[in-house]
Amino acid sequence: MTALRVVHKNQFLDIMDHIYRRPELQRVLRVLNQKEDRDLQRKLIMLDKQHRYTQKMLQQRRDKLINEARRMVMVQVCEPKATVSIAMKEIAEYERNADANFSRAIYTSAGRLHPSKSSYEGSKLVEQGRSISAPPPSTKSTSSVRHKGKVQSNLSLMQMKQIATIDSISEKELARQQQKAQEEMERLRLLQREMLHKKVMEFIEKLKDKKDVEVVTKLS
Repeated sequence: MTALRVVHKNQFLDIMDHIYRRPELQRVLRVLNQKEDRDLQRKLIMLDKQHRYTQKMLQQRRDKLINEARRMVMVQVCEPKATVSIAMKEIAEYERNADANFSRAIYTSAGRLHPSKSSYEGSKLVEQGRSISAPPPSTKSTSSVRHKGKVQSNLSLMQMKQIATIDSISEKELARQQQKAQEEMERLRLLQREMLHKKVMEFIEKLKDKKDVEVVTKLS
């Protein structure tokens, strides 16, 4: 009988000890949960800051790529046009020089064609010999006109070929730069999306772990 009383007394003491300890355990768990909530909130704030910083850096890099593409367009399109302008000025100067030489040749031919009357009367035989040995003025004039037309046609053809080549190169380079900028933007956009998805999944996993801990604590 005495032994039975001792057993009941021990069970009663265990029950009372468990009752008194349970509020203490709940208080400790509540404190731990609050601490973990603060830690998760702090990490979430840090993730948000990192996301904003990454987004800002990507925007700056995007603007830099756009400015670089615009600069390349200016280099590939405007500078060749300036070069073409210089070439056209040189061609115009060459044509002016050709016109001057052509006019000089016509004047010289006219001078040979119409000598002074006194010289003709004083040296008739010499003038006759000179007229026989010299080539006809009309032939020289015609050849000069043909040479000038040939030079102008060659220059025009060369100028058109240069302009067409420069335009083709500029268009191809512009298309290549635009495609490169679009590919870089798409790569950065995918990278940003993957980073954000990874951070969100990590945060969700932490929340799941916390929920599992709370369920186990309540069951215990």
